[in-house]
Amino acid sequence: MKKLAVLLLMSAVFLSVSAFGEDAKEVMKKVREKDQNTSKVFKSFKMVYEKKSPRGFNGKFETLIKGDKKRSNSNSGTLTSDIVFDGKNYWSIFPMTGTTQQNSKYYDDNDKGIFGWSKKFNDNVKLTGEEEVLERKCWVIEGDGGEEYLKKIWVDKKTLSLLKASGGNMKLVNSGFKIIKDDYEVPMKTDILRGDKIDMAIIVTVLETDKEIDDSVFKVDEKPNDSPFGGMFKFGK
Repeated sequence: MKKLAVLLLMSAVFLSVSAFGEDAKEVMKKVREKDQNTSKVFKSFKMVYEKKSPRGFNGKFETLIKGDKKRSNSNSGTLTSDIVFDGKNYWSIFPMTGTTQQNSKYYDDNDKGIFGWSKKFNDNVKLTGEEEVLERKCWVIEGDGGEEYLKKIWVDKKTLSLLKASGGNMKLVNSGFKIIKDDYEVPMKTDILRGDKIDMAIIVTVLETDKEIDDSVFKVDEKPNDSPFGGMFKFGK
């Protein structure tokens, strides 16, 4: 009886996975691989977007990619910060703390690229179904993406784009998708809602591919680490 019960359970799991055709880990792996291929598909990638909130937070953000090099610039008016991967090392640059070398996990947590959201999830994800969003077939995946609204996500089965997400009292909705090449697309608008009210609106203002980006953009001036705080109190130029 025990063997029969085990066989029945294994069969149920197999049928469940087969019905979906994928499991959550495989889907997320494909998203991350597509993110890595961005630098191969495009000679360069530039995206500028603005964040606006009824609570008064406003900011301008920029994502630049050229080959293996990446840079994310943030300017909220009161705080500026840059995160750079120069092809070898990861850096954070803050006006008050200067330039500090970071690990790849830090960059992944702050990645502002098209598929940056996928890096916030660990492998503890599960596929819970398939649904249609905006007339697109989506995988429904549950996990913990570190943000309140990144607990349940709807991922387009064809393009692997994030169409919406939800968690707690919040949800995220991407819209106005613009195809930039093949199955690469960018949502030109993102709404993050708390309840039924907009908590944050994100609007893409510049989207360019295969345009020249000077290598100096990804150059970081290393500073000698002669502080016991690892550069925490060093000031940038």
